[in-house]
Amino acid sequence: MRMLLLLLVLALGAPVLLRADDPALDVTDVPSDASPSASGDPIKRFDGHMTLTTADFTVPDGWELRWRSDQLLTIGVIRRDNTVVAGTSGRSVGSLFIPQGGNYRLRVKGTQDVPWDVAVYAIKTAPPDDTSYLPTIGPVFKPIAETPTLVAPPPPPKPSPPVAAPLPRELTAEQKQSIVTIRGDRARGAGFFMKHGADTVLVTTQQLIANNPNWQAIAANGSTVQVTKILGASDRDVAMLSVKDFGYPALPEGDPMKLRPGDTLLTAGAGGLSLPPIYVDSLDQRRIVINELRPVEGSPLVLSSSGRVVGLIAIGPQALSGDDFNDETFNERDAEAFGSIAPYGERLDNVQAWEACDASQLQVEAQFLSDFHQRSRDLDAYLNGVGQDESRRLWKADDKIKSANDTFLQDTAGGDPEQRVSSLHSLLFELGVLSDTDMDQIQQPSNFYSYQRSLAQNEIAYRKALKGEIDQLSIDTTRFDAVVKANN
Repeated sequence: MRMLLLLLVLALGAPVLLRADDPALDVTDVPSDASPSASGDPIKRFDGHMTLTTADFTVPDGWELRWRSDQLLTIGVIRRDNTVVAGTSGRSVGSLFIPQGGNYRLRVKGTQDVPWDVAVYAIKTAPPDDTSYLPTIGPVFKPIAETPTLVAPPPPPKPSPPVAAPLPRELTAEQKQSIVTIRGDRARGAGFFMKHGADTVLVTTQQLIANNPNWQAIAANGSTVQVTKILGASDRDVAMLSVKDFGYPALPEGDPMKLRPGDTLLTAGAGGLSLPPIYVDSLDQRRIVINELRPVEGSPLVLSSSGRVVGLIAIGPQALSGDDFNDETFNERDAEAFGSIAPYGERLDNVQAWEACDASQLQVEAQFLSDFHQRSRDLDAYLNGVGQDESRRLWKADDKIKSANDTFLQDTAGGDPEQRVSSLHSLLFELGVLSDTDMDQIQQPSNFYSYQRSLAQNEIAYRKALKGEIDQLSIDTTRFDAVVKANN
């Protein structure tokens, strides 16, 4: 029966989705030079269970990535030079259109031992918003009676129910007037006015105002918004600012706990640019999983059915676990740590608590975390950067790492192998000292506001992973010798 169903699907010309856990339908790669047929054959197909970096493949301009999985997947599209060019995340089924062809590989990350399937198609033009990756078996036909049958006359038709108006597919011009531009010395993003009780407040991400000296909020009418108080969410990257209200247009606040998977959300890009609707793939107590790839940090997420704001776009760093650290390249970790793969939504309808923040102290904490992360990043680049690309040169801007490396070169100039081994151990010791720098301060919870404290925990995990790698290299100096030679 199973084989008969498969033959029926193939006969009707529908695409067949092969599952990785089905031994009778073994998934194999399609040759990279294969042309898409009328039935929509894929160029490549991959399957797996948890995390996988695929082999390189070549695609023409206008191609699409389609996936299906019962677990939440994060997928990054990576060029041959290790640059992450696009990414997405979601559960069940989904697709991602890439206009530019070339040589790529995929980084598929799952968290459960649940099969997933990913296929690559050449489709030339972007699909409509509701494109899905689902197998079909064609229409179902009903037999026609050979002889007429006497039947009672049909009852009079019932009046048709009123047709519901279609949901809006973009923010109105009035809603866009509530969006505010946030710009400072280091970053540019957005915020928006929201009606919170009887007050009009300005909502944005904490990161846009914490590590962005001399930031200003510019309203849609060009005026500078006057901020009087800063409240930070204790459990997520959201800030709610009290402002002097000069009649700014404001979005209505969403009803608590009304958001559901499958809901349609609306937002806008830079300069109020209209963007396609965003569909809630899944959500937890804090985050909304979305697939929008052109977001502006701090932009509102408005529920299409009600016009109420339920969240905002965030592009924060992802936490790096020990498994991720050992399994990924430096460039992949670096992309994830700076949030370039998977923007997400922060919910507004169930914030745990609001914490009053001093602007100066918030800046001090953010600057400390930024400097701490940069030292970790430079150590990681020295130990794990690839070839002579940009990652290899990052560490040379760190005076401490560069000094330790220069001392090693001076000590080993003209030295014998025994002297080189001794100098390698000395260099590792210096790197270990650098990995311990500021660890005592960052591990003091009282040094940070609540949300910054969670960022500190991510940084501690990153630095400890680097410290563990340095300790392993001290055991096997042969590998470390190769690292030093590559850096010089």
